[in-house]
Amino acid sequence: MSELRPILLSGRPSGTTHREVELLASLPSEMRLIGGLAVMCRVGVPHRTTVDLDVITRGLEDHHESISRLALTSTGGGQYSFEGGLDLDVIEVASESAEQVLELLSAGGTALSDLELAVVAHTWAHDHAQALDVVAVQDLTGERLAEANGRLVATTVGLIVMKATAVPLRASSKPEKRSSDLYDIGRLLSVGRPNPAEISELPAALRQVTSERLHTWFVDDSGRDRTYREVRRFDEPPLDLDEVADAVEELFNANGASASGK
Repeated sequence: MSELRPILLSGRPSGTTHREVELLASLPSEMRLIGGLAVMCRVGVPHRTTVDLDVITRGLEDHHESISRLALTSTGGGQYSFEGGLDLDVIEVASESAEQVLELLSAGGTALSDLELAVVAHTWAHDHAQALDVVAVQDLTGERLAEANGRLVATTVGLIVMKATAVPLRASSKPEKRSSDLYDIGRLLSVGRPNPAEISELPAALRQVTSERLHTWFVDDSGRDRTYREVRRFDEPPLDLDEVADAVEELFNANGASASGK
């Protein structure tokens, strides 16, 4: 019997949430949950719907065969399709720690690219994931539909830094994903209760970039105006940008984790 506090996600029998939790329970335990289902775990429901499952791991080759046996198709690159139109995207992270990756990437003295920052963020989120019992329950009766016990899930801060480094990569090719990422970040900040101590644990370069971008998107007037236009399509539940701005200020002022990264 697990002693972890269960995270209850409501849904319909055989609905997306039910099937996602079932799939999560079948995956290798080393895999860490990220993406939409992880956001739901951290902010609770209601939240925008998600139609796929995203995880991060080391040593994808070691797990490929076991996942392929469960999947209907495997197109390579960590992408798998399952019955009922459910997709799984497995992202492989670096074998080194985030601090080691950052040191390697910074060795040449040039500024890190958005893609390199995303690599560091995903590695950090992988190594700081926490175990949760994830349970899908029927929305009307509360009956348990599926359980994924003791699964490693990215923390609220881990999700924020991954999405903060991903947003610039979405700008031109996937503008709709940029909007959904900004909405998710806002919800994680305002209701996900990010831990200020975790912000202080981030590598300085990653902490500084995250702080600067969150201030640009949610605190600075011009950035907030653009963010409002982008996220207003997600109105269930609505995002209070004043609450988000306050959360950004509180988070990065705690423990000296200022926008300067010091």
